[in-house]
Amino acid sequence: MIRLVQNELYKTFRLKKLYMFMAILAIHAWLTVHFYSAGGEWKSVIVMPNGQSLPLTLINSMAQWMTIFIPIYVADLITGEVKTGTLKLSLLRPVRRIEWLHAKIASLFVFIAVLLAFSVVSEYAIGTIAFGWGERTLYAGTLYAQAEGIWLTLRLTFAMLLPYMACGLIVVFIAVSAANISTTIGLSIGILTAVQYLSAFERIKPYSIVNQMYFFHEYVHQAHWGAVLQNIAVVAAYIAVFYAVSAVIMKKKDFIL
Repeated sequence: MIRLVQNELYKTFRLKKLYMFMAILAIHAWLTVHFYSAGGEWKSVIVMPNGQSLPLTLINSMAQWMTIFIPIYVADLITGEVKTGTLKLSLLRPVRRIEWLHAKIASLFVFIAVLLAFSVVSEYAIGTIAFGWGERTLYAGTLYAQAEGIWLTLRLTFAMLLPYMACGLIVVFIAVSAANISTTIGLSIGILTAVQYLSAFERIKPYSIVNQMYFFHEYVHQAHWGAVLQNIAVVAAYIAVFYAVSAVIMKKKDFIL
């Protein structure tokens, strides 16, 4: 199992798409800074122009990229192997199907964590080059001292691992069910886009995975533990249900033919 995970991680870090996604995140941060510098506040989400505030300023925009990055990555990770026959070769060896699925999920976790870490580092760097580091971190109308601001940034950013993994497990379910990469990507992005409209219904909104991807960090920041636990339960339910369904499909589906 450990060797299988190591092999998946090796393939992940060799994947050109990972570095393309990193470049997109860096370009997005640079363009945000550029438009602020060129056109003023009315063209930008930036309220306090300094390096230490930029990652939290852009934390919401990460969700819109992840609804695209995750389906593309998972389609290559799972559906691509099914289509090319790589999975068949794996199953002819002493590798259990559930172990193969676990290795893919571990790879997905690392993929998301790497993108989150890169987003923080690159946004700190771009913001500092453009504006300087600054004396305070601004988030949700509150100023934080430097050390407190860094801790807040890391805490809220990596809290997003939970909803992004829930999104990833939904896409994993689609990937093990779909016949080709295009179907996985198109169906996943289509579903995630359609789910955004659930935000119009206040009673349903808290249970929307896309809503969690955009606002889970805000619940963590507010630290109302009843609300935090409720949202963790929602996200955990997505992870548990779609993992279980994916595992059942992996056990029953004939990948050898």
